[in-house]
Amino acid sequence: MIQHARRKIESFLPVTHEISIPISTVLQNGVASVTTLTLRFGTALTAGVTAGAAVWPEPIPARLVIAVLAAAAWDRSGLTYVRVRRTE
Repeated sequence: MIQHARRKIESFLPVTHEISIPISTVLQNGVASVTTLTLRFGTALTAGVTAGAAVWPEPIPARLVIAVLAAAAWDRSGLTYVRVRRTE
């Protein structure tokens, strides 16, 4: 989604040739592998509450369970790690 918005904004901006990377330079190196790891906030929160429920001797309050389910269902924020290995 953000890439579409970025492309839309770039289409309105004038092209500056001084700072643009030429296509021929980008295409000279091939891609050997791409690794992507995404950790969503809702997933981390759910895992934390589940681990806490296993350790905690008392039952989990219903409000906490509802809050965790809401965060896991609607929140899409998270951390993304991308590693691109190129061939020489």
